[in-house]
Amino acid sequence: MSSDVTAPLAAAIAEAEKLITSAEFIDTDIDLADGLDYLAGSIAAVIQLARSRQRSHPNFVTSTGPSTKMGLDNPDTLYYHADIEPDGTYEVRGTRGSTVDLSFQILRGDYTATNVPGGDDAFDDRRITIADDGSFTLTFGPDPAGERPDNYFVLGDGASMLAVRDVYGDWTERKGSISIQRVDTRGTAPEEPDVAKVSRRFSVAGKMLLSRINTWFNFPKWFYLDEPVNTFTPPRLTPGGLRTQFSSVGHYRLADDEAMIITVPR
Repeated sequence: MSSDVTAPLAAAIAEAEKLITSAEFIDTDIDLADGLDYLAGSIAAVIQLARSRQRSHPNFVTSTGPSTKMGLDNPDTLYYHADIEPDGTYEVRGTRGSTVDLSFQILRGDYTATNVPGGDDAFDDRRITIADDGSFTLTFGPDPAGERPDNYFVLGDGASMLAVRDVYGDWTERKGSISIQRVDTRGTAPEEPDVAKVSRRFSVAGKMLLSRINTWFNFPKWFYLDEPVNTFTPPRLTPGGLRTQFSSVGHYRLADDEAMIITVPR
Protein backbone atom coordinates (compact mmCIF):
# COMPACT_ATOMS: atom_id res chain seq x y z
CA MET A 1 0.00 0.00 0.00
CA SER A 2 1.44 3.35 -1.04
CA SER A 3 1.85 5.94 1.71
CA ASP A 4 0.99 8.67 -0.82
CA VAL A 5 -2.77 7.98 -0.75
CA THR A 6 -3.51 10.64 1.88
CA ALA A 7 -0.80 13.06 0.67
CA PRO A 8 -3.13 15.32 -1.41
CA LEU A 9 -5.44 15.88 1.55
CA ALA A 10 -2.53 16.45 3.94
CA ALA A 11 -1.04 19.03 1.56
CA ALA A 12 -4.40 20.77 1.19
CA ILE A 13 -4.83 20.95 4.98
CA ALA A 14 -1.37 22.52 5.36
CA GLU A 15 -2.15 25.07 2.62
CA ALA A 16 -5.53 25.86 4.16
CA GLU A 17 -3.86 26.45 7.54
CA LYS A 18 -1.47 28.94 5.93
CA LEU A 19 -4.39 30.77 4.28
CA ILE A 20 -6.09 31.12 7.65
CA THR A 21 -3.07 32.09 9.74
CA SER A 22 -1.97 34.73 7.20
CA ALA A 23 -5.44 36.19 6.51
CA GLU A 24 -5.54 39.98 6.75
CA PHE A 25 -8.64 39.91 8.96
CA ILE A 26 -7.00 37.81 11.71
CA ASP A 27 -6.30 40.39 14.44
CA THR A 28 -6.49 38.48 17.74
CA ASP A 29 -5.92 35.02 19.17
CA ILE A 30 -9.69 34.61 19.30
CA ASP A 31 -9.90 35.32 15.54
CA LEU A 32 -7.18 32.75 14.88
CA ALA A 33 -8.77 30.11 17.12
CA ASP A 34 -12.12 30.67 15.38
CA GLY A 35 -10.47 30.28 11.98
CA LEU A 36 -8.68 27.08 12.95
CA ASP A 37 -11.92 25.69 14.40
CA TYR A 38 -13.59 26.52 11.07
CA LEU A 39 -10.81 24.56 9.39
CA ALA A 40 -11.48 21.54 11.60
CA GLY A 41 -15.17 21.59 10.73
CA SER A 42 -14.36 21.99 7.04
CA ILE A 43 -12.00 19.01 7.09
CA ALA A 44 -14.73 16.88 8.66
CA ALA A 45 -17.26 18.09 6.07
CA VAL A 46 -15.15 17.48 2.95
CA ILE A 47 -14.10 14.00 4.10
CA GLN A 48 -17.75 13.13 4.63
CA LEU A 49 -18.65 14.54 1.22
CA ALA A 50 -15.87 12.74 -0.63
CA ARG A 51 -16.75 9.41 0.98
CA SER A 52 -20.45 9.69 0.29
CA ARG A 53 -20.35 10.72 -3.38
CA GLN A 54 -22.26 8.03 -5.22
CA ARG A 55 -24.04 8.95 -8.44
CA SER A 56 -25.38 5.46 -9.12
CA HIS A 57 -26.77 5.05 -5.57
CA PRO A 58 -27.18 8.58 -4.17
CA ASN A 59 -28.06 9.42 -0.61
CA PHE A 60 -28.72 12.64 1.26
CA VAL A 61 -25.71 14.02 3.12
CA THR A 62 -25.59 16.84 5.67
CA SER A 63 -22.43 18.68 4.66
CA THR A 64 -23.13 21.85 6.64
CA GLY A 65 -24.94 22.27 9.91
CA PRO A 66 -24.58 23.31 13.54
CA SER A 67 -21.08 21.83 13.88
CA THR A 68 -19.73 22.14 10.32
CA LYS A 69 -20.34 25.67 9.11
CA MET A 70 -19.55 26.57 5.51
CA GLY A 71 -20.26 30.27 5.06
CA LEU A 72 -23.53 32.10 4.41
CA ASP A 73 -25.44 29.06 5.71
CA ASN A 74 -28.48 29.77 7.87
CA PRO A 75 -27.91 28.74 11.52
CA ASP A 76 -31.60 27.75 11.77
CA THR A 77 -31.46 25.37 8.78
CA LEU A 78 -30.56 21.73 8.31
CA TYR A 79 -29.13 21.17 4.83
CA TYR A 80 -29.23 17.93 2.84
CA HIS A 81 -27.93 17.26 -0.63
CA ALA A 82 -27.48 14.34 -3.00
CA ASP A 83 -25.43 13.91 -6.19
CA ILE A 84 -27.56 13.54 -9.31
CA GLU A 85 -27.14 13.37 -13.09
CA PRO A 86 -29.39 15.23 -15.55
CA ASP A 87 -30.35 12.08 -17.47
CA GLY A 88 -31.21 10.08 -14.34
CA THR A 89 -34.60 9.67 -12.69
CA TYR A 90 -34.84 9.93 -8.91
CA GLU A 91 -37.57 9.23 -6.41
CA VAL A 92 -37.54 11.30 -3.22
CA ARG A 93 -39.69 10.11 -0.33
CA GLY A 94 -40.21 11.98 2.89
CA THR A 95 -42.41 12.95 5.78
CA ARG A 96 -43.10 16.61 6.46
CA GLY A 97 -42.14 17.68 9.97
CA SER A 98 -43.42 20.76 11.77
CA THR A 99 -40.61 23.06 10.61
CA VAL A 100 -41.50 26.42 9.11
CA ASP A 101 -40.02 25.92 5.64
CA LEU A 102 -39.01 22.97 3.46
CA SER A 103 -37.47 23.79 0.08
CA PHE A 104 -35.78 21.98 -2.80
CA GLN A 105 -33.21 23.29 -5.28
CA ILE A 106 -31.48 21.77 -8.32
CA LEU A 107 -27.87 22.95 -8.53
CA ARG A 108 -24.81 22.67 -10.71
CA GLY A 109 -21.62 21.29 -9.22
CA ASP A 110 -20.28 24.80 -8.60
CA TYR A 111 -23.16 25.45 -6.19
CA THR A 112 -24.86 28.05 -8.34
CA ALA A 113 -28.44 27.70 -9.49
CA THR A 114 -29.01 26.30 -12.97
CA ASN A 115 -30.34 28.77 -15.49
CA VAL A 116 -32.03 26.44 -17.95
CA PRO A 117 -35.42 27.72 -19.18
CA GLY A 118 -38.18 25.34 -18.21
CA GLY A 119 -36.23 23.62 -15.45
CA ASP A 120 -37.62 23.52 -11.92
CA ASP A 121 -34.64 25.10 -10.20
CA ALA A 122 -36.06 25.91 -6.79
CA PHE A 123 -39.39 25.53 -5.04
CA ASP A 124 -40.83 24.99 -1.59
CA ASP A 125 -43.41 22.59 -0.18
CA ARG A 126 -46.32 24.76 -1.31
CA ARG A 127 -45.77 23.30 -4.81
CA ILE A 128 -45.95 19.66 -3.81
CA THR A 129 -48.81 17.38 -2.86
CA ILE A 130 -48.49 16.17 0.74
CA ALA A 131 -50.72 13.42 2.14
CA ASP A 132 -52.77 13.89 5.30
CA ASP A 133 -50.19 11.91 7.28
CA GLY A 134 -47.41 14.28 6.13
CA SER A 135 -45.83 11.86 3.64
CA PHE A 136 -44.85 12.86 0.11
CA THR A 137 -43.18 11.31 -2.95
CA LEU A 138 -41.39 13.47 -5.54
CA THR A 139 -39.83 12.46 -8.85
CA PHE A 140 -36.92 14.33 -10.45
CA GLY A 141 -35.93 13.46 -14.00
CA PRO A 142 -35.71 14.49 -17.67
CA ASP A 143 -38.55 16.41 -19.30
CA PRO A 144 -41.33 13.82 -19.87
CA ALA A 145 -42.27 15.59 -23.16
CA GLY A 146 -45.94 15.34 -22.31
CA GLU A 147 -48.26 16.09 -19.45
CA ARG A 148 -46.16 16.22 -16.33
CA PRO A 149 -47.33 13.91 -13.52
CA ASP A 150 -48.09 15.32 -10.09
CA ASN A 151 -44.97 15.98 -8.01
CA TYR A 152 -42.67 15.57 -11.05
CA PHE A 153 -39.83 18.08 -11.43
CA VAL A 154 -37.50 18.45 -14.42
CA LEU A 155 -33.72 18.26 -14.06
CA GLY A 156 -32.14 21.01 -16.14
CA ASP A 157 -29.03 20.65 -18.27
CA GLY A 158 -25.93 20.26 -16.12
CA ALA A 159 -27.86 19.44 -12.95
CA SER A 160 -25.50 17.70 -10.52
CA MET A 161 -26.92 18.20 -7.05
CA LEU A 162 -30.31 18.20 -5.33
CA ALA A 163 -30.24 20.41 -2.24
CA VAL A 164 -32.91 20.36 0.47
CA ARG A 165 -33.29 23.00 3.16
CA ASP A 166 -35.32 22.34 6.30
CA VAL A 167 -35.73 25.62 8.21
CA TYR A 168 -36.58 25.72 11.91
CA GLY A 169 -38.42 28.54 13.66
CA ASP A 170 -37.79 26.70 16.93
CA TRP A 171 -35.49 23.72 17.55
CA THR A 172 -38.27 21.93 19.45
CA GLU A 173 -40.17 21.49 16.17
CA ARG A 174 -40.67 17.95 14.91
CA LYS A 175 -38.02 16.83 12.45
CA GLY A 176 -39.19 15.27 9.19
CA SER A 177 -37.50 12.54 7.16
CA ILE A 178 -36.24 12.31 3.59
CA SER A 179 -34.58 9.69 1.36
CA ILE A 180 -33.63 9.38 -2.32
CA GLN A 181 -33.33 6.48 -4.77
CA ARG A 182 -32.20 6.41 -8.37
CA VAL A 183 -34.94 4.55 -10.23
CA ASP A 184 -32.80 2.65 -12.74
CA THR A 185 -30.45 1.24 -10.04
CA ARG A 186 -33.10 0.30 -7.52
CA GLY A 187 -32.53 -3.21 -6.16
CA THR A 188 -28.84 -3.29 -7.07
CA ALA A 189 -25.77 -2.80 -4.91
CA PRO A 190 -23.18 -0.06 -5.49
CA GLU A 191 -19.71 -1.06 -6.64
CA GLU A 192 -17.22 -1.97 -3.94
CA PRO A 193 -14.46 0.66 -3.61
CA ASP A 194 -10.92 -0.21 -4.69
CA VAL A 195 -7.64 1.44 -3.70
CA ALA A 196 -7.67 3.72 -6.74
CA LYS A 197 -11.17 4.96 -5.96
CA VAL A 198 -10.37 5.56 -2.27
CA SER A 199 -7.21 7.39 -3.30
CA ARG A 200 -9.23 9.68 -5.56
CA ARG A 201 -11.52 10.47 -2.64
CA PHE A 202 -8.60 11.86 -0.64
CA SER A 203 -7.57 13.97 -3.64
CA VAL A 204 -11.14 15.21 -4.15
CA ALA A 205 -11.44 16.05 -0.45
CA GLY A 206 -8.29 18.16 -0.66
CA LYS A 207 -9.57 20.10 -3.67
CA MET A 208 -12.94 20.64 -1.99
CA LEU A 209 -11.26 21.94 1.17
CA LEU A 210 -9.22 24.58 -0.66
CA SER A 211 -12.22 25.53 -2.80
CA ARG A 212 -14.33 26.05 0.33
CA ILE A 213 -11.68 28.18 2.07
CA ASN A 214 -10.96 30.31 -0.99
CA THR A 215 -14.64 30.82 -1.84
CA TRP A 216 -15.69 32.08 1.57
CA PHE A 217 -12.53 34.13 2.12
CA ASN A 218 -13.25 35.99 -1.13
CA PHE A 219 -17.04 36.14 -0.92
CA PRO A 220 -17.10 39.53 0.91
CA LYS A 221 -14.78 41.06 -1.73
CA TRP A 222 -17.02 39.77 -4.51
CA PHE A 223 -20.33 40.92 -3.12
CA TYR A 224 -20.34 43.60 -0.42
CA LEU A 225 -17.01 45.11 0.69
CA ASP A 226 -17.50 47.88 -1.88
CA GLU A 227 -20.69 48.94 -0.09
CA PRO A 228 -20.44 51.85 2.40
CA VAL A 229 -19.48 50.64 5.88
CA ASN A 230 -22.30 50.17 8.44
CA THR A 231 -24.97 49.97 5.71
CA PHE A 232 -27.01 47.17 4.14
CA THR A 233 -28.20 46.55 0.61
CA PRO A 234 -31.97 46.66 0.04
CA PRO A 235 -33.54 43.24 0.78
CA ARG A 236 -34.15 41.10 -2.31
CA LEU A 237 -35.15 37.56 -3.08
CA THR A 238 -32.17 35.32 -2.40
CA PRO A 239 -30.37 34.54 -5.70
CA GLY A 240 -31.03 31.04 -6.94
CA GLY A 241 -34.81 31.12 -6.69
CA LEU A 242 -35.34 30.56 -2.96
CA ARG A 243 -38.86 31.96 -2.93
CA THR A 244 -39.23 32.08 0.85
CA GLN A 245 -35.95 33.89 1.61
CA PHE A 246 -34.89 37.51 1.26
CA SER A 247 -31.28 38.60 1.61
CA SER A 248 -29.48 41.81 2.56
CA VAL A 249 -25.71 42.11 2.93
CA GLY A 250 -23.25 44.60 4.38
CA HIS A 251 -20.22 44.99 6.61
CA TYR A 252 -19.64 46.95 9.79
CA ARG A 253 -16.89 48.72 11.70
CA LEU A 254 -17.63 49.38 15.37
CA ALA A 255 -15.58 50.61 18.28
CA ASP A 256 -15.57 48.63 21.54
CA ASP A 257 -18.16 51.00 23.06
CA GLU A 258 -20.46 51.02 19.98
CA ALA A 259 -23.31 48.75 18.95
CA MET A 260 -25.31 48.36 15.76
CA ILE A 261 -29.10 48.15 15.84
CA ILE A 262 -30.75 46.61 12.77
CA THR A 263 -34.46 47.24 12.19
CA VAL A 264 -36.22 44.83 9.83
CA PRO A 265 -39.59 45.93 8.40
CA ARG A 266 -42.46 43.44 8.21
